[in-house]
Order: sequence, then structure tokens, then C-alpha cells
Amino acid sequence: MFQTLAKTFATLALAAAAITAQASVLQPVKVADNIYALVGPLGQRDAANAGDNATFGAIVTPDGVILIDSGAGNAGAQLIAKALHTVTDKPVRWVINTGSQDHRWLGNAWFAAQGAKIIALATTVDVEQANAEKEMQSLKMQFGVNAEDFKPLTSPDPLPGNEAKLTLGGVSLELRHFGTGHFPGDAVVWMPSQRIAFSGDLVFVDRMLGVLDNGSRVDQWAQTFKTFASTLKPEIIVPGHGKPCSLAKAQAETGDYLDWLVREVKPAAESMDDLEKTVNRVAAATPEAFLKLNNAEGINKKNINRTYLEFQMQ
Repeated sequence: MFQTLAKTFATLALAAAAITAQASVLQPVKVADNIYALVGPLGQRDAANAGDNATFGAIVTPDGVILIDSGAGNAGAQLIAKALHTVTDKPVRWVINTGSQDHRWLGNAWFAAQGAKIIALATTVDVEQANAEKEMQSLKMQFGVNAEDFKPLTSPDPLPGNEAKLTLGGVSLELRHFGTGHFPGDAVVWMPSQRIAFSGDLVFVDRMLGVLDNGSRVDQWAQTFKTFASTLKPEIIVPGHGKPCSLAKAQAETGDYLDWLVREVKPAAESMDDLEKTVNRVAAATPEAFLKLNNAEGINKKNINRTYLEFQMQ
């Protein structure tokens, strides 16, 4: 088993190394037979990536493609379709939304118009609908996209509860909600037979995660990551951002960073220490392993600041 895993990760590493040499926005990386990650840029969103600076997933079945997340509106959906056409001629038959950030679901309508069925847990759909106008306005401000381009919004008929078992194109999947992640309502697509998890934005690797003012809290996200890791123990993770990875890498670059933020910032916030001094002190003490992540220079202080404010508002 360990030899097989070693070969798998060696193959993933070789495939991922080719990403920087290719020009397309989303680069397909083979995870296993008929299973792909569509890896987007690690930097911030811009017009070239249409908000798809993220990683998506695709499972090719005899009956068509199961797509994990649909991109940031029509332009993002079409970038995904373009990347998919390099690995299969089969149509997208199903789209599963793992979250409510724009690139997880605002491309639903485009794929639905091509005949795809949209699937998500009720908790994900609730947050999608609550955040829809804010997400569309954000894209409009960044790229000049008309919010009308996303209407009618296509949310799925919600699946009740925190877990759903699905069989799509002969493939058995589980859709699981373990708690608040990057956004409230974040979910994971789990392939139990292959022990592959499409984590959505619960996991960031290769780049520093972002703490946002969106109803999610760092301590909740940290606990959700622990529950996800201990419950599933995945062998391969297709993250929400970055290349396919092991659980150990996800722990080092997401779980450990979240735990560090909580450990370093919570006591200062509870003691009402000066915000600016706290941000500067904690930033100066950031472990080198985190500072090596893409975007760390521009985002680490913002994460510390936002974490402090979260604990102040409890």
C-alpha cells in the first residue's frame, strides 16, 4: 500500500510540475483513473482567470462528467469547460457545489443550460442564496461583469441534513458537511472506495488561505478541519486551492496555520491588547513555513487582523 501511495504522489508531483509550463488558466492534473483536478492560478483573481483562481474537480463516468464546483459565473464556467475538453469529450451531467463563494457556484446556470443537474446540501444552498447579491456585486466591481449575466441564478434542490450518499454514472459518492470552513456551509465530496476527498475551500495548499468577513470564524474552521481529517483520513485531497496533496500537506498548510492563528491571536483579543501592536507582533513571529506560501506577504497581516476582530466580536 505504501509503495502504491508513493507512486501515486510521485505521479502527481510530475504532473503538477508541468503546470507552470502551460498557458491555460486551469490545468488538468490526473489524480486517478478518470479523476482530475482542474488547478487554477495560486495568485489573486483577475480578468484573465475570471475569478477561477481556485481548484475544481472532475470525475469522468460512462454516462458523463461529475463536476465539482462550477466557476465564477458564465466566464468561469466556460474556462472549466475548456479545460475539461482536454481530458474528455463527455458532457457535464452533474455539478456538485461544495461552497458558496462565487467560483464554487455562480457558473451553475451555464452548466444547467447545457443539461447538467445541480446538486448541493441544504446548508450550502442557504449560504449561496444569502450571499448571492454580494458575490455578484464583487465580480461586477472587479471585472465589470453585469450582475444580470448570472440571472436566473441556479441553485439546486437542497439535499437535507449534513450528509448525502449519491450514485452518479455508476460512481458512489458522499457529500459531507463537517462544519463551518472558509465559508459557512462548506462541504466535501468523498469517494470512499478510492479514499479521495474533494475538500472545496476547507483546504488551501501551495498558497496561504484567506480569512474573510463572511460569517466564518477561524476557530470554527480549525475545528472543522480536524473533524474532516480524523473522520475521513483521506489518502488524496483535491483542495479548494492548490494541487492535489496528501493529508499531511493539508495539515501543514491549512490545519497548522489555522491553529497557529487561534493560538497566537485569541489571547490578545480576549485581553483587549492593542490591535495594531498585536498584528505587528504576531506577523513578526510567523513561522517561516507559512511565509513561504504563495500570497503570504500580502495576506498574512490581513488574516491576523481579521482573526483578532472575530474574537473581539464573540
